[in-house]
Amino acid sequence: MLTQLLTYLVRIIKLQQQIILILVTQLTNIYMHSKVPRLEKPTYQRFNQFKADEKLPLLAANTDTKQLDYQQLLQEYFQQHQKPLKPVKRRKPFKYPEITCPHCGAPNEYLYSNGGGQTDLLLCKICACQFRADKTFSKELVLRCPYCRNKLAQVKQRVHFKVWRCQNLQCVYRQRAISRLPPSELEQYQTNPNQFKVRYRYREYDFNLKSVANESAIQPVVNLNRIQASPQVLGTIMTYYVNYGLSAAKTAAIMYDVHGVKISKQTILNYAQAIATNVRLFLDNYPYQLSSNFVGDETYLRVKGKWNYLFYFYDVDKKIILADYVTPKRTTESACIAIYQVLQKFPTIPADLRFTVDDNPIYRVARLYYAQHEGISFDLNIVKGLTNETEVAKQHRPAKQTIERLNRSLKANYRPMSGFKSARGSVTYVTLYSLCHNFLLRHQSLAYRVPVELPELEGLTRMPDKWLKLIEIAQEQLPTA
Repeated sequence: MLTQLLTYLVRIIKLQQQIILILVTQLTNIYMHSKVPRLEKPTYQRFNQFKADEKLPLLAANTDTKQLDYQQLLQEYFQQHQKPLKPVKRRKPFKYPEITCPHCGAPNEYLYSNGGGQTDLLLCKICACQFRADKTFSKELVLRCPYCRNKLAQVKQRVHFKVWRCQNLQCVYRQRAISRLPPSELEQYQTNPNQFKVRYRYREYDFNLKSVANESAIQPVVNLNRIQASPQVLGTIMTYYVNYGLSAAKTAAIMYDVHGVKISKQTILNYAQAIATNVRLFLDNYPYQLSSNFVGDETYLRVKGKWNYLFYFYDVDKKIILADYVTPKRTTESACIAIYQVLQKFPTIPADLRFTVDDNPIYRVARLYYAQHEGISFDLNIVKGLTNETEVAKQHRPAKQTIERLNRSLKANYRPMSGFKSARGSVTYVTLYSLCHNFLLRHQSLAYRVPVELPELEGLTRMPDKWLKLIEIAQEQLPTA
């Protein structure tokens, strides 16, 4: 009897364990696939759904076939058939006496005509070229595949770009891509080739970079002279809010509990927006002394319950933030705008400009965009994944790790806020953090020096005083009304 009871209890315990395991699995699936974004990163990444090749398409004349000489073709015909090629016998007068063959230059007596319609289809008897009589044959530039020189065909039309694709089945790029498929994917390709992108593709963008960049991160001007707090209160608030990463609510609490200043969290957010508006021009136009080691990356920000993206570009040696573009979409336009913020920091673009980035294809497409539309060339060091599969990744991974550290530092600061309630709030905080990082924070890798040392801040030991002086310097660069 006792043995049966123990066996029954063991079965109950095992059943409970199975139920608990099922519940934990379901809760995990709900958490991983929930539409509510987590603070660290989104659950789904779709940036790698398109690939970008390193080579630009060729710009060539729109001549699909090689130009021939009709006289040479007549001689070859005579040598082969031992008789000359006779002109076309016509029953009616030829309607186009001035037209010649666009392929070989044959005169009109060697051209066939179908004899009907306003746009007759003509055929050359010498080279068998078929063309329309109303077509103009002035040369135009077309896009060609850099691997097989075949004319690219437009396959998609989007708002800001067109997608071109090489249609040549014997293209070297296509054959190489198929040969690199693993056996399992090769079987899937043979049964359903439309699921694989093995052809050379190119995205031709037509957006105006400068107008798009100017429309981003613009905030209304706020007059700091109208605030009711004293300058010391303002500097202390910025120290807690930005340097120590306290939320607006905690900053308001500590201002009252420690300093006896009663202030609301919304007032703190208004002050932060006012300061960010005034210092943005100073942050963008300061004459930085830069090195030649730059790195770029994008990270996640939580804005209004949805994921936005922060594009950072960073001087690895000088520890200077060069670009901090916040956008709701991770697209090629976003990468171009972030790079545009970097290029504005140079009085002249260096000839050996190079960025270290991850394997996100938008950076490759951005490089092609600048080469084609702006005439600016730069190289990319691709650091992919967590292992050093190439010598480039092995050499430049330390640079990539520095910007990952920068991303973690920013997230450590804004994590107590549980995200931002508006896009303007995210841009405000990122601007203030970049300003603090470049001009106020001391870095261990720089022997505890500030990345950009301002002479006006020398002798100031208290951080609130440094904030006030930095705001004063930034306001001097604002355009006067």
